[in-house]
Amino acid sequence: MQKKILRSMLLWCSLLSNTALLHAQSEVILENQAFRIAVDKSTGALSSFLVKQNNADLVSEKRLMANFRIGLQSKDNLSNYIDGMQQHAKSVVRENNAIKVIYAGMSSPEGSYPIELTYWIRLNGDEASFEAKLVNKAGDPVSEFWFPRIGGWKSFGDRQAKLAVPGYAADCANNISLFDNYPGRKGLGSEAAEWSTDYPGGMCMPWWDIYDKDRDVGLYMGYQDTICRYTTWHTYLMPDISGEREGAWLSDSQAAGQPVGMVFSHVFYPFIHSGEAFNTGKFVISVHKGDWHSGSQSYRKWFMAHFPFDKSKSWLRKESSWFTSIIYQPEDKVVTDYKGYDQWTRDAKKWGIGCYELIGWDSGGLERDYPIYIPEKKIGGAEGFKTLLSSIKERGDHCLVFVNYNILDQNTDWYRKELHKYLAQDQFGNASWFGAWGESTLLARKGLSSRHHARASVVPELQHILEQYLVQLVKDGAQGFQIDKVVAGYGLDFNPLNKAKPDVALCEGLVQGISRLLEKCRAVNPDFCLASEFGLDRLIPYIDIGYRNSAGFAGISPLHYVFPEWTACQHIPTPRDFNGVNAAVMTGAVLCVEPEEYQGSLDQPLYRDLAKYIGAVERIRKKFADIIFLGKYEDNLGAAVKGIDSKSASNLHYKVWSDTKTGRKAVIVANDSPHAIQYTWEFEDKDIKQATLYTPFGEPRDIAQGATLNIPGNGLNIIIGN
Repeated sequence: MQKKILRSMLLWCSLLSNTALLHAQSEVILENQAFRIAVDKSTGALSSFLVKQNNADLVSEKRLMANFRIGLQSKDNLSNYIDGMQQHAKSVVRENNAIKVIYAGMSSPEGSYPIELTYWIRLNGDEASFEAKLVNKAGDPVSEFWFPRIGGWKSFGDRQAKLAVPGYAADCANNISLFDNYPGRKGLGSEAAEWSTDYPGGMCMPWWDIYDKDRDVGLYMGYQDTICRYTTWHTYLMPDISGEREGAWLSDSQAAGQPVGMVFSHVFYPFIHSGEAFNTGKFVISVHKGDWHSGSQSYRKWFMAHFPFDKSKSWLRKESSWFTSIIYQPEDKVVTDYKGYDQWTRDAKKWGIGCYELIGWDSGGLERDYPIYIPEKKIGGAEGFKTLLSSIKERGDHCLVFVNYNILDQNTDWYRKELHKYLAQDQFGNASWFGAWGESTLLARKGLSSRHHARASVVPELQHILEQYLVQLVKDGAQGFQIDKVVAGYGLDFNPLNKAKPDVALCEGLVQGISRLLEKCRAVNPDFCLASEFGLDRLIPYIDIGYRNSAGFAGISPLHYVFPEWTACQHIPTPRDFNGVNAAVMTGAVLCVEPEEYQGSLDQPLYRDLAKYIGAVERIRKKFADIIFLGKYEDNLGAAVKGIDSKSASNLHYKVWSDTKTGRKAVIVANDSPHAIQYTWEFEDKDIKQATLYTPFGEPRDIAQGATLNIPGNGLNIIIGN
């Protein structure tokens, strides 16, 4: 009996060994101290992607393993997809630290196609990377290329791991629950519950970061490409969300035999035609300790190696507050003229503001006649404009002139006769974006009757028109521009006059267009600077300040943490927005002061309390600018602040700063409630024994590290380490 049992055990072990051997022979393996990656020899799909630091296999549900997908549009079928898992790889081989996968010929239910694909998966230390070359020899265009695809995710360490996505205006945080409370749902035409973000657009930088907090392990996923192109970061939760609660996954037992898991895809829109090739940049996955703050530094390192910049000589980056107003509104209402605006800038100067944004100065007023950027005659014409700019400059101050770039007013004769040719278009010749703004009438403010604007393609003809107008403004005395609505400039563009591919025409094309404009402006005035309403990292080398990238206590764009050389504006339009001022000081944003919603002076009685407050906080900011405005923005790293009363914890906000030269630390604390709060604080650096507390109207006082402090309602504490 024992011999039979022994023979059975030996037979079972032999079967297991043979099965493992056959399985190993069907895969090509890459492995190092960070990852173990397996690729199926038949399909070229990832059959395993093990992150060793937290023992998480990103391909846990093998039935969902994936490789790529290709959209091949035909005249009769725009949804003709080539499923990579239905293709047979010509070869899957290991070459040193890389796996090379080759396909020659593809097929879909519609037919067979001479399409070739080669991709490489590489390991280099704690980084895995994916690159591909796609060659289209078919008669139809490749509209979509989904690569890489990682299918079968069930978790990352555990189901509580959270995703951080770098957005436009608020703090970045690991707060998106892909594995527990999935943020998407199944929509019309989708294969499963679906959630995605786009770059540029929804994301200001091309990376995601997933954080396993219990194990302090982060997974950085970043795209590195010297060409700025439009892409989508896409997920499917197969087969669907459960519906039992928002975003809940189905359990395996509830899925009726279907595989449950997530499929991630990085999606390109190359639109390569017959005889054309598409080379991707590098998609990187790396593992790190800590959350997105750590992971994002690998993106900064790559970015600065390819697009280095230095803003230390920018006068604009040193201006921590602006005054701004719209002096001529689009429904023909004159708020003030150039002389009146000059007086308003003098009023703002009393409270420490030395930079002024001039809006509604041009032909027809704000949102009119674009791209005719010439001074409006009704408010003083060309001479009044030049006199205003000269007056500001003579006082040692600066003026930012409000303009747009590729935004056109559809209501001009010029547009109807010529400019319409430059419209950014979708595949069907329709305008890919339009907007409308109104101010001076109820009809206009409600959008019932207002002028429509269109997004233009960045074509040489329009670039030439813009440069003629805008460079002349520099010759007239403009020291900088605030270029509005650049954030509306991202997407695909099929304008036949634009020779760039649709995915780069409004991305790389926009970057190069603004770069060229800045170069031409600086040929006239070497100190010329740009601010802009934008949310694209690739423009940071040219643009010093972002116009709409701050949201009060909701925070500031993560661009500020990754690139502390840059910052954003916090808009202050109302007479008692002390919290807005406090939030700006805390995050290092520029105070963009807009009395009466851009229609008045800061020196009027209604705004007197706010003006005094701004003056008080700006005196502190200017004294310690190297730490708390021009220094390194550390977000919430390096210090801790806690309310004594747990009920008040949500009303306390803080950010940490350091001087890049001396290392001196600061923590700025704000209270958004009307009631005083007691709190404790401390720097993580225990060598800091003493600090000095600064408040807007109080005298500085020395405090010991970790001392309990009191902050008044709607108050601001600036703690500078000694």
